[in-house]
Formats: sequence, C-alpha cells, structure tokens
Amino acid sequence: MQFNFLISKCMSVNENGMTILNGSQQRNPQLDEVITTMGEASAKAQNLKQVITSPTRFYQTDQKLYIKSEGKHCLGILKVGKKNLFHRDLNGLVREIQPLCVLDFYVHESMQRRGIGKELFEEMLRCEIIYPEKLAYDRPSPKLLGFLKKHYHLSNYIPQNNNFVIFSQYFENRQLIVNQQLASQNSQSQYSSTPSKIEQLGTLMSQMSIQSTQSKNQQQQQSKSQAPWATDQKSQQNMYETTTGLMSAQIQKKR
Repeated sequence: MQFNFLISKCMSVNENGMTILNGSQQRNPQLDEVITTMGEASAKAQNLKQVITSPTRFYQTDQKLYIKSEGKHCLGILKVGKKNLFHRDLNGLVREIQPLCVLDFYVHESMQRRGIGKELFEEMLRCEIIYPEKLAYDRPSPKLLGFLKKHYHLSNYIPQNNNFVIFSQYFENRQLIVNQQLASQNSQSQYSSTPSKIEQLGTLMSQMSIQSTQSKNQQQQQSKSQAPWATDQKSQQNMYETTTGLMSAQIQKKR
C-alpha cells in the first residue's frame, strides 16, 4: 500500500523495515492514516463485517501493532493482544485462559508470497518470546490457517463458539516434548553407532590376520633361502643320533 509520505517520517522504523507500536504511542495524522488504511484493507481482504484495526480501536489498549514498511509503502501489519477466553475440550471441560492472541494479520496483495508475512510473524514471535502454538487466533482466514500449517505444522484444534482457534499444542508442555525428542535422537544415535564399532573390530581382526599371514610367508621364505648343506647337516645329525641309539640298545640285549 503506497502513501504520499515516507513511512519512517511518522513512525520509528528499524534496519529491517519493522515498526512496533503500542497503545500508548503518540498519535499523529500520518500514522493514523497508515493504521486506518491498512485496517480497512485487511477487513476487506478477509470479508469482515467491520474493521478490527483502526486508531480508535488500537490506542489506549495493551495491544501491539507490528508494521512492515519500505519507503512510502506499507507492506503488512500484524496486531496482537491478550484476551480472556473460555475453551471447551472434547470432554466438555471448560477452562478459562488468557493467551496472547493474533487479532489481525494482513499483507498487501501486491506483496504476498514474498516472505513478508513470515518475516512479520517471526519478528512478533521473537519480540514476544513465544511459540506459535501458544497463541490464540481470532477468526483466522483460510490463508492464515494454511500459513500456520505450512510453516509451523499447526492444524489440530477444536472449534469454539467464540471463533478463536487454539491449537491442541497450546496445552502441551513444549519443553517436555523437546526433551523427549532429544532423548529419542540420542538413543537412535547410540544404536546407529553400534554397527560402526563392530565394523572397527572386524577391520582390526582382518589386519591381524593379514599380519599373521605375512609373518608365515616371511618364515617360509627364510627357510627356503637357507643353504642346502645346513639342512643336510641337520639330517645327518638326526641319523647319527638314531643309529647310536639302536646300537646301544642291541649291546644291552646281548648282555
């Protein structure tokens, strides 16, 4: 959405083109124009009966408005705030919760499918120090539901009368799940390392066998390389000892 002035002239914009406004923000006509125009465009895109983001519905609240801009163009907005909600589970149990809620999320049509929405959403998660499954979503559009499923694998929820979507992971302990995943990965890593140790042992035994074979070959070669007379002398010595033994035995018999 293009305006007749630089967005940075009416609000503080960081190096990434991001602005974070809160309800106590000092108002000015240009800032009001940006909020009004983007709020109306968002309501129209989502086929809402009334505008949910406007200066009068934003100021003097505890809500925050994340804005992505570039020069004179406002690319998208994301509004969050806490709400008291009642949630009913499949067993009919009702519990009261106070989650941080995504109240409005809009990227201008000319800037969609360029990662602007993901950039806005990630900036909000970083600043609010929260996981996407720990948020509640006010009347999310099919595009937003598809966005959450694609990027954060969120899809399971129980429809509520208040039209807020709270995913089942909201009630789970994320740290416990992460620890279980890490434990599972470590177990798989140890299991996968066992074959490698066996392979190392097999390699070592193979090397020992090769060395033993080489040693035997060397001994055989040394034996072949000995002079013939050395072998003959040994044979003669054996024959002499055998003959001497036989003669001694015959002499003893004669006695």
